[in-house]
Amino acid sequence: MIFTPIKETFLQELIALLPAFMLQIWTMKPKLSGLLSNFRILFAFFCMVAFLLSMAFSYCTPDEFYYDFRIVPLLIGIMYTGFRSSIGLVAIYIGAHFLFFDQEELWNLPSDVGLYLIPIAMYFIPQFRVGDASKRVRIVTYMVVVGMIFSYVDYIVSVRSMMVQLDFSKVLFEVLFSGICMLTAYLLLFFIESILEKMSLQEQLHQVSGQYYQEAQKMKQLIDATPLGVMSVDKMGNVTAINDMMLRLFQVQGQVRSEDLIGKPFNYLRKHYGMEYPDIQLARSLQGEKTNAEVLQYNEKILISTISSIRNPKTDEVVGAVGMAHDVTELQMLRTEIGNLERLSLVGQMAASITHEIRNPMAVVRGFVQLMREKSDQSLHDYYRIVLEELDRANMIINDFLSLAQNRIVETEESHLHDIVNDLSPLLWADANLRGLGIEMRFAPDVPHLHLNEKEIKQLILNLVRNGMEAMNGKGTLTIETKRVKNVVQLIVQDTGEGIPQDTLDKMFEPFYTTKSKGTGLGLPLCLSIVERHKGKIAVESVQGHGTTFVVTFQADVA
Repeated sequence: MIFTPIKETFLQELIALLPAFMLQIWTMKPKLSGLLSNFRILFAFFCMVAFLLSMAFSYCTPDEFYYDFRIVPLLIGIMYTGFRSSIGLVAIYIGAHFLFFDQEELWNLPSDVGLYLIPIAMYFIPQFRVGDASKRVRIVTYMVVVGMIFSYVDYIVSVRSMMVQLDFSKVLFEVLFSGICMLTAYLLLFFIESILEKMSLQEQLHQVSGQYYQEAQKMKQLIDATPLGVMSVDKMGNVTAINDMMLRLFQVQGQVRSEDLIGKPFNYLRKHYGMEYPDIQLARSLQGEKTNAEVLQYNEKILISTISSIRNPKTDEVVGAVGMAHDVTELQMLRTEIGNLERLSLVGQMAASITHEIRNPMAVVRGFVQLMREKSDQSLHDYYRIVLEELDRANMIINDFLSLAQNRIVETEESHLHDIVNDLSPLLWADANLRGLGIEMRFAPDVPHLHLNEKEIKQLILNLVRNGMEAMNGKGTLTIETKRVKNVVQLIVQDTGEGIPQDTLDKMFEPFYTTKSKGTGLGLPLCLSIVERHKGKIAVESVQGHGTTFVVTFQADVA
């Protein structure tokens, strides 16, 4: 019979430690989240199961060995789970007495040590929850010592009340039981603290992993959004990161994604995808050498390649390399175009100076030709007329060229577009009558005043109207119209000629391009220059067989 209490005590100890075992199993569940937030409810349930099992096994134990560890999971559960859960645990604890014990045994309920320790345990809840592990051990030790004192006092009082002789073997067993109870409480506390620490670390790891994933995604999006091609390799030359821009710069074919190349050797990219990145420069960077930027000619692209070593900030050891490639093809083309424009500007300035100087001797020549015409025979007048017309034509070309070449700031004043057209109307009607054409004018009533240079706007209207008249070949009607569309004013010049082919339409505003036998090719470029100086826009629409429409748009607040 000596082994019976030992066996029962060992079983009770395992039951008391059951909350720790059950909690450990729960934390082993895969993809478990919110462990700490669910801890109180779970642990209260596990402690309830433990003290109910302990009471059930005690009920089946012979009376002389009526000892159990129910108090250990009860008190530990109260202090770990807080006031709300402890109320439920206490209610279940008291109700279990009526479930497991008969009416005679219920008279011993006031002598249950656990009932006296419950208020003390609830008093220590705030200190227990905010204290460290050592303080929690002290509180549990205090609770066990108080429980032992209550148990000894109860035993001595019961012995004296029944006037029986003190049983030293039972006292010895009480001491042994108290020691095992304290050890069980310490073990349960140690296991719970270890599990809580692991749960806390697991929660922190989950948070850090989430933050790391978010930061990694941000970095990937940043690298993908940059106009630079970026690729990094580890010390062994395996690709650790590569963005989509790098794949596009080197025209990697197929449905390959940057994720598919992570972990592949750099030579794999060269062999399977023909990625001609400077491997010698990459190898030197992996050796820790500083490398200079290189210019690559790749599939009609000009790339600037730079490669740098990646070092461990603590040991300064080379752990990899990062390479960047920048497409400077458009930049190089832009620089070339700027150089060409600068040269053209210089040539234009020289040509403007030369043409300006040519006008003076041409004026002298024209004067002498007129004088010679007056004093010459009548039969020679036709020759002089042709010479004068060609001199006038040359002078007109010079005037148009000078207007086009001069990049001046126009002086504007508040004017009304209708007034400018009305000032020109006698000249326009006279020109139309000579050609046998009609003119129709449509003026919108809500056109506001604009800031215009009247001289240049008159030149613009004359050029557009005369172009339209020449396109109609002596028949048809030319329409001059104004419109107000929101905050812009439109000047529309429309003819009923044969229209312009699309290939010609695309070149209308190029200098010196003309389809006329005696045209200079400077009229429409001059119109474009005038409109741009007024911060406006000019567009042309044409359908062959239905005529051509020029639309000039001015901002209502042009200054």
